Amino acid sequence: MNKKILLVFVIAIILNLHLLSCTEATKSKNEEDKPKTIVELFGRPQVDGNKIVNKNGEVMALRGMSLFWSQWGGKYFNSNCIQWLRDDWKCTIIRVPLAVESGGYLENPLEETTKIRAAVDACIDLGIYVIIDWHDHNAHLHTDKAKLFFKQMAILYGDYPNVIYEIYNEPEQVSWTDDVKPYAEQIIAEIRAIDPDNLIIVGSPMWAQDVDVATLDPIDDPNLAYTLHFYAASHKQSLRDKAAV
Repeated sequence: MNKKILLVFVIAIILNLHLLSCTEATKSKNEEDKPKTIVELFGRPQVDGNKIVNKNGEVMALRGMSLFWSQWGGKYFNSNCIQWLRDDWKCTIIRVPLAVESGGYLENPLEETTKIRAAVDACIDLGIYVIIDWHDHNAHLHTDKAKLFFKQMAILYGDYPNVIYEIYNEPEQVSWTDDVKPYAEQIIAEIRAIDPDNLIIVGSPMWAQDVDVATLDPIDDPNLAYTLHFYAASHKQSLRDKAAV
């Protein structure tokens, strides 16, 4: 082979290798520059004392929306709606309420579960947190159904760090000790047999206002929080005081 041709051939190889190296470096840099999702940044929520912290031990603050009862607002349980809430409203968490009574899960388990799964899958794909909410004022009367549902959810989603289970929405005027806590312990046991790590939320009596009652008789679980619902139009300082305890 002519020496000049050989030299040109070698230079061409060197240039190709250099271009390939630059391409890989650019690709790597672009991947580094790509914004991380909130879930990638924060990881799995964990309870630390009376705070919920991220994977770095820092207090977490998430903001978002609760969708409406699934049997009445099911048309919004889809990826397009949830992506809009993430991008336009800057939501970092979505609460997905499974309607239980009034034409909900008790009567149409497959239909309502399908809606929940569509919304949860969308949140996972979009990189935001999601609360799977057993939206039932009488959950302690439907323990067996709730156990089946949350076992299914734990099997499907227990490996995802952004999935949170809310096992009782707004218990009404019932006893924490006799009604809510025994129910919650059974559901938690069902979840923990499959998913030992993800955050679980338990509603407190009086439409999630008696969080102080729940904390005085806590459930034995290391990653569990109690719900306090605050409605700004009617709830005032006395309820804030409960949250500050």
